[in-house]
Amino acid sequence: MKELLQKYANTFSNQLEKMTLEENEQRSVNHPIVFLFLGDSVKEAMTSIMTINEEKWHNSTGVLYFHAFQTNTISHDNVLSIQLPDHHFDPKTIRRSIYESFYRDENLLIELNKTFRKLSSKIAEYGKVYSSLVKLNLCVVTAVDDPANILIQEFTLLLKSILQESFRQVEVDLYGLIKEKQDGENFALSTSLGISFFNELNQFQHDKYTFEKELQLEEDLRLPVVHPPSPLFDMVYLLSDKNEDGLISSDAGKQNYEIISNLNLLKNRKMITDYHEKMDSYNHQDFKRSFRGNSEEPVFASAGFSKVNRPNKAIALHAASHFFHELLTSLKASSSEKRENVLGLFELTEASFQKYYHDIIPSDEKLVDMNDMMGVSNSYQTVKRLSVKEAEEHLYEGGTERFFHTNFKEPVSEHLQTMNLKAHIERCLHENVINNEKYGLYCAYLWTSDSTGSNISILDEIHKMIREAKNERAEAEAQLEQLYHRIVDSCDFKKSYLPFSDKKNLTSFLQYFFEEAYGLKYQMIKLEVKQAILKQYHVVLQENHQYLRAKIEIVDQVESLLKQAAAESLYDSDEYLDKNIAQYYGQIISSVTAKLKEKRGPHFFSDERFFGNLLSFLENGATDLIERLLFVCNREVLTQEEFQRSFEDELLERANVMTHYDNQDVLTKEDLFKQLNTRLSENSSIHIEVFNYKQEHRYEEKYFFGDFHSKFMKFALEKEQETRHFKVGCAHEKNSSGIEKLTLMGGFKLSDLMYYQRGEKYYKAYTEKGYEFHSKAETPA
Repeated sequence: MKELLQKYANTFSNQLEKMTLEENEQRSVNHPIVFLFLGDSVKEAMTSIMTINEEKWHNSTGVLYFHAFQTNTISHDNVLSIQLPDHHFDPKTIRRSIYESFYRDENLLIELNKTFRKLSSKIAEYGKVYSSLVKLNLCVVTAVDDPANILIQEFTLLLKSILQESFRQVEVDLYGLIKEKQDGENFALSTSLGISFFNELNQFQHDKYTFEKELQLEEDLRLPVVHPPSPLFDMVYLLSDKNEDGLISSDAGKQNYEIISNLNLLKNRKMITDYHEKMDSYNHQDFKRSFRGNSEEPVFASAGFSKVNRPNKAIALHAASHFFHELLTSLKASSSEKRENVLGLFELTEASFQKYYHDIIPSDEKLVDMNDMMGVSNSYQTVKRLSVKEAEEHLYEGGTERFFHTNFKEPVSEHLQTMNLKAHIERCLHENVINNEKYGLYCAYLWTSDSTGSNISILDEIHKMIREAKNERAEAEAQLEQLYHRIVDSCDFKKSYLPFSDKKNLTSFLQYFFEEAYGLKYQMIKLEVKQAILKQYHVVLQENHQYLRAKIEIVDQVESLLKQAAAESLYDSDEYLDKNIAQYYGQIISSVTAKLKEKRGPHFFSDERFFGNLLSFLENGATDLIERLLFVCNREVLTQEEFQRSFEDELLERANVMTHYDNQDVLTKEDLFKQLNTRLSENSSIHIEVFNYKQEHRYEEKYFFGDFHSKFMKFALEKEQETRHFKVGCAHEKNSSGIEKLTLMGGFKLSDLMYYQRGEKYYKAYTEKGYEFHSKAETPA
């Protein structure tokens, strides 16, 4: 379920990006791009860069990736790979051993040629996604301490030579990833491997560097791959997990991958037609020329990256959590219905019982027939001194009781024995409550609970009615007993003391007797029926409540999961950019819910377009309900205008959501812009630590990725251009989710790096211990 929520949050974030970038050609690369990843250490880099490109580049489907690995790689339509020799080489000679194994294994070279040619053919297949096929950019990515990079010349130049058969110009850049965090036992050896690669890289980037080896295989021919005197790479970017201030960041790796993606976009993006001079677009050759100056030694570049983004994923999760809370609040609100109305829904009103009586108990009109029963004596004088019980026995000799048993007690008893109200009770529950748009699942659950505080409990009401019926029956029995013990002549019926009124008095007594005695007995049958009905109601509703409670537990589980996911989305939150998300989007969702109620009616949650009968989503656990919630949120909530605000407007309003208008702490738009600009500048420091006093040709350029026409972008460009120590530009994007900033810096030598200066001692020490870091052919002078 957590995966569902994460996918939902990612989808919203990506949809928001695509919504604003749909017609934005700036997010398309103009020329084909191929990434060559060398070594096991860059598998994560490949996966991350692919993901970033897929999310941000419109034509990312045409980008191809090649991975030369030793132990494992990934499977993807756009990934080709080849396995390098992996024979558990001796750490002392691992780089040299990889190099020599490669040259000994002709089958590997044949396979490599085939794979590179397959890659070249695939580019032609994907050519439609690019606007130009004149040029191709080959991006080589390796970790400087990965021993496999000893083959970087062979892989780079062989692939370049094959690509040059199809493309007029193949430009090759290297991205070297440096890990300086000391989190393992082999830090010294790892650093030494990095220094050995740097020593080779210095040779590769020299103007006099050449290469010629028979690497290209054509049928039975073996052709040389030739590189004339010139640097191996057009540009080399070195990116460390430590920035120029010497600080190591936990997400430096992720930032380096974003740098690589954005650098390639900046260099290769399709230019817009309405270009504005203040955009000051990036020119690759100008940048390279500017930082190299007159240096005869190879010089290198690095970069820094920062972004201020609206936390779309956290927003999506909070929106889902708040919307679900609104659903539950709406469902619970209807539970405060009047007692009589709820009893009516379950058909437990007095009028409902009269229907039950009509169907179960013979009509009381039959009691009148008892008046026609003939007694043994028709003299009042013979019974006037007897008790009512004795008089009945004397007059009818048990006939009345037999008549009542036969005509009333027996048929009612038989009916009660076969009576099964389960289907009827459940129909009332489902049709009148659960499927009723006004009430629903929560009302059914609360009303069938034993006790629900301020809400009515049908079970409590049934308990009360059973007690009342029991008490009424006991009272009727007592009245009957009392009646039977009374002397006939003292009973309250109309008597005449005139002569010859004996028969009339007997008739009056018998009429009184049947009405009182058998009226009470008839009432007692009613109460017996009522108790039987109520007991069935109690059993059936209690059973259904257990079922409903299990479903409500699922609902509670979903609510808890949503709250947890929303809270966890802020665990690593940016104190400034993620401020007030819970409070602000709680208000937003309340507003959205109010609008939906106005548009679709007060019970819109029960509409089939939303949740319909909530019970239908709970049969298979929580998954179906979460899926439905996220579907509804995607379609009905996140598409509302409140979620389409510009980045700075949303952030400003959210920052002030807890502040009163007369409060001096209200954040102004200018204050917001200053804070955003400061954060972008502070967080975009270069990802390499250089010994400043030794760097002679430091040169910088800075580029924003965002809406050039937005107020914040104009503010940021003006602030950067006030100093004018470096070139500042803007890659225009209709991006409402945030702003990114890329800082480029070049002009340093490898010897200027603190990594090199610290690591050289390890390299020398291992060399003296007999470690061989280079092939014999490539040993630095």
